[in-house]
Amino acid sequence: MATRPTALAVTSSLAAVPGSRISDDYKDDVKSAHDVETQPQEVVKQEEDPGVARIEALYRVFGSGGAKIWTLYISILLICYATSLDSSVAYTFYAIATSAFSAHSLLGAIDVAISIMGSVCRPFIAKIADHVSRPWAYLFSLFFYVLGYIIIASSKTVNAFAAGQVIYKVGNVGLDLVTTIIIGDVSPLEWRGLFQGLASAPWIINSFVAGYITADLGTGGWRWGYGMFCIIVPACMAPALMILFWADLKAKKLGELSLAASDYTARVRAGTEERKSWHRLVWDMLVVIDAFGLVLLGVGFSLVLLPFTLYTTAKDGWRNPSLIAMFVVGGIVLIAYTYWEIYVTAHPIMPKRIWNRTFIMCVIIDALYYFGGYLGDTYFSSWVYVVKDWSFRDYTFFNNTLTVGLCFFGVVAGLLMRITHRYKYIQVTGLCIRSLGLGLRLHTSIKGNPTAELVMTQILISMGGAFSVVGSQVASQASVPHTDMATAISLLGMLTNLGGAIGSAVAAAVWGHEMPKNLTKELGGILSAEQIEAIYGSITTARDQPDNIRTGVIKAYNDTVFRLYLPALFISFVAIIAGLLASNFHLDSRQNAIEDKVVIGFENDADHASEKTEKEKHTSD
Repeated sequence: MATRPTALAVTSSLAAVPGSRISDDYKDDVKSAHDVETQPQEVVKQEEDPGVARIEALYRVFGSGGAKIWTLYISILLICYATSLDSSVAYTFYAIATSAFSAHSLLGAIDVAISIMGSVCRPFIAKIADHVSRPWAYLFSLFFYVLGYIIIASSKTVNAFAAGQVIYKVGNVGLDLVTTIIIGDVSPLEWRGLFQGLASAPWIINSFVAGYITADLGTGGWRWGYGMFCIIVPACMAPALMILFWADLKAKKLGELSLAASDYTARVRAGTEERKSWHRLVWDMLVVIDAFGLVLLGVGFSLVLLPFTLYTTAKDGWRNPSLIAMFVVGGIVLIAYTYWEIYVTAHPIMPKRIWNRTFIMCVIIDALYYFGGYLGDTYFSSWVYVVKDWSFRDYTFFNNTLTVGLCFFGVVAGLLMRITHRYKYIQVTGLCIRSLGLGLRLHTSIKGNPTAELVMTQILISMGGAFSVVGSQVASQASVPHTDMATAISLLGMLTNLGGAIGSAVAAAVWGHEMPKNLTKELGGILSAEQIEAIYGSITTARDQPDNIRTGVIKAYNDTVFRLYLPALFISFVAIIAGLLASNFHLDSRQNAIEDKVVIGFENDADHASEKTEKEKHTSD
């Protein structure tokens, strides 16, 4: 989906120390990860992370209103605008760029690599945001963002293009993650869904702007379509970075950071910690972020999933010794990762304390959402490009229909949550609507791809998806204390993206097996094997065929995507069941549903909320 930004500041109104008082919502909802229906488990109070302390000091520096806080909001919205324009343009050029290398069939393999990298880097960046600061996490992400796009824009081979995409993904995920964390930092539960939706609003504008940009650049201008964002995004990020670093420095000068939450240098100067060598500092950071666990997770999933995308080009297919070795070694590495996380590391990627019932249901819902989404969407834009006679501008507009819908209905979902102070049944309704849209898409692939049905499919899927995604974001953040919020956001993103990686791998395997067979079935009596291979390797070649041949190409495409859209529909039904099992938190002026920590600027809302009966406030269906 998109990125998101901000609202106001956090303080502890009912407890002297943030997190020292645990609400009944938490007691009702937090269970052991191994037995979600047993007695509630009391949360273990965590030491406040430096990044969390800094952002809370930042609130006090800015105050509850005025030009400074609004400058911060606008600067983060500017980041959202730049990254949304990037995604709207880049998505259109993605299939075009791989086709330029005659490697369109490798989309699935690239998607798997991107999804895995986008998954495992999330906890890493979240730890930087918590243990260093939000602005430093922004800078870290920006470096990889620019480096990745430089490699993509200058790539001479599909391998270089893929490497650039993987590096870019680290930066893109980081920018999105840090923005989401900041929104969670400074917004109360009742407003969070709306603020997240508003942060995605620039996508609505850019989805139309992107059509004119891609039409002007044309299919041959895809390199500049990527490269120009190496300039645009850093320029748009500069104001937010300056504001955040300024606020951090001012807070330090005012003594806003407590001794326990200050950074390493401050602790050394205060005499509470001995000075360490630089390599010891690096080692300590690697331990805290569980770098070894992240490497095991990334390598394990890569070795298990990539064979699904490579077997069609490997000698002897699945019997290829290299693919068999990848499966075996990948399985061993994942077993080693599990052992490491449970019995060895002191800082696990997935700490048990955050695995409450609601968070588990959010993970299931979003993992299935991504799995089914990537299963159907990996080759969706390619299918549309081939089967419809649209101009490149109109093709770009249609590609962005889903994005526009997600962003528009994300705002609607946020408004509904603000009005009702609940999220659960809004989310479940969205999951049902999404299933309806997926069913209509399946029907479209059978009945000749009518334009009206294609558009309605995207509208329904976007409406349902927005209600579901915003619901998961709000619920998962509500279910944990503030110090664990960044971890919860990153874990939800990591596990759902791994679901997407699995979906991409399955889609690539189905495409690689079915598409050549279907093309040969439809065109084997007309074209040579070399000509069919050229059509398989490039969507532009497939679309440019004369009518008598293109009819067969369209039939082959429809038969292939049917095998992707049908399981995606069935998977969506399971998510509905998970949605019904989540807790129905009351969304009020607190930062989360666990602590009595109220957001600065919303104290009146807090007073109003305190007048509600305990029965209404703590109901969990």
